[in-house]
Amino acid sequence: MDAPVIIVGGGPVGLSLALGLARYEVRSILLERAPEPVRESRAVVIWPRTQEILRDWDVYDALRASGSFVTTFRALNACTDATLLSVDFTAVDDVVEDPGVIVLPQNETERILRALVAANPLCDLRIGAEVTGLAQDSRHVDVAYRIDGTERTVRGAYVVGCDGAHGIVRHALGLSLEGMTYDSRIVLSDEILENDPGEDALARVRIDQPGFCAAIRFAPRTWRVIASLGKDEDSERALSPAAHRERLRMVFGDVETTTLWNSLFKIHRRHAQAFVVGRVALAGDAAHLNSPAGGQGMNAGIQDAANLAWKLAWTLRDGDRDAALFESYDIERREMVTDTVERYTDRLTRVALGFSPRTKQFAARTMWRAVRGRGMQRKLCRALGMLSGRYTTSPLVDSRHPLAGRRIDDLRLPDGTRINRRRRGEAALVVVGELPLDLPHIRVPVAPKRWHLKLPAVLVVRPDGCVAAAIEKPTREKIDAAWQRAFCGAVPIPRPAAVS
Repeated sequence: MDAPVIIVGGGPVGLSLALGLARYEVRSILLERAPEPVRESRAVVIWPRTQEILRDWDVYDALRASGSFVTTFRALNACTDATLLSVDFTAVDDVVEDPGVIVLPQNETERILRALVAANPLCDLRIGAEVTGLAQDSRHVDVAYRIDGTERTVRGAYVVGCDGAHGIVRHALGLSLEGMTYDSRIVLSDEILENDPGEDALARVRIDQPGFCAAIRFAPRTWRVIASLGKDEDSERALSPAAHRERLRMVFGDVETTTLWNSLFKIHRRHAQAFVVGRVALAGDAAHLNSPAGGQGMNAGIQDAANLAWKLAWTLRDGDRDAALFESYDIERREMVTDTVERYTDRLTRVALGFSPRTKQFAARTMWRAVRGRGMQRKLCRALGMLSGRYTTSPLVDSRHPLAGRRIDDLRLPDGTRINRRRRGEAALVVVGELPLDLPHIRVPVAPKRWHLKLPAVLVVRPDGCVAAAIEKPTREKIDAAWQRAFCGAVPIPRPAAVS
């Protein structure tokens, strides 16, 4: 083999996967056709759940240093400059180490990730490589590609398609993206304003008009403008200078702007019938497309990579004897996409596009009054920050306890550290309460009430931060069995000799 894993597509998802595999000492070859990162801003927000993943892979600091880190997400009524919604992420500072949002355009994200991949000796980044086909058997996958006019082939044990909605990998597997396309079309543009009207807010929204019209600030004086079109509105007219000026006036008033780019597109809610076929997996837009409402597309793709990286690494460590660990990626991520990401973004999209102006104004007033309390702020933070969601159908998860299948809260420990700092992206046993255990573990003296645990208890936590099992009245036999199930026997439980 040329490398254990071949990654097709070098956008944020493929680049993150390469770095995640390297974190687990797995070599990869990454084939990317485009010579440069995308020029457009595209995805502009990195939510807290994604930040945790990138911190485990030593990527977080570089991204945060290049972007803007905000702890409060504030949206204004574009007509009145009154606050429509304010979400304070410090409301979850007890379960997130550094609560807030990184605002960074995708072209910058890709530039940083490319540099980190190029500098990592376990990552072989091949720029200008256009994949032309793939073939797999029971042991290998061969990927054909063209670079500098030369036809080449690389062989890996596994291939991951991160090559987008129109990429070749999914088509080579005979899969399509099933679902629906919304009736409304969306116009996007990026604008630099001479005088920024909202330095203290991230978003400006019009709620007194049919459809949707809003702007999101992602850099100083630089905003993404998003507007929906009616079913019968002419596309050519929608991109005309007059229509463009009217959209800008609706969200900013009379200001001078410089347009960096604009585009017209349709929005979808679709996913592939399977995320794994044989030795090939799909991630990011190659596996699922969802509405940009909520800004979860790129983040969901990087979370795909987090689920997949450790599973590939541990499957390879196990000598490739059991495909169950790798195949569980399909079950888990399709459930998360369809039950959490799609439902959340679909709900936001239908409210934005389908509600009348009067209904939107009433809903906005009602919601702003309802969410000011800390309890509702915590719920909003979890939803926006992608801290919710649960795997309930995975064969790796013992879902009898409500905590199992969820992300573990990153609690502060008595010594001042956090659970995730102690784990550093590895699997771990977490002992809750007083329990003598002669295995390496992290001890949490008291469980939060929301964990619904009868103490003492032991949690089996996976490398991606998911709780695989919550064991009440734990015994060594129960712990061994839960570990075996969580990791399909790929890696043995740490032995007592490893205790310092």
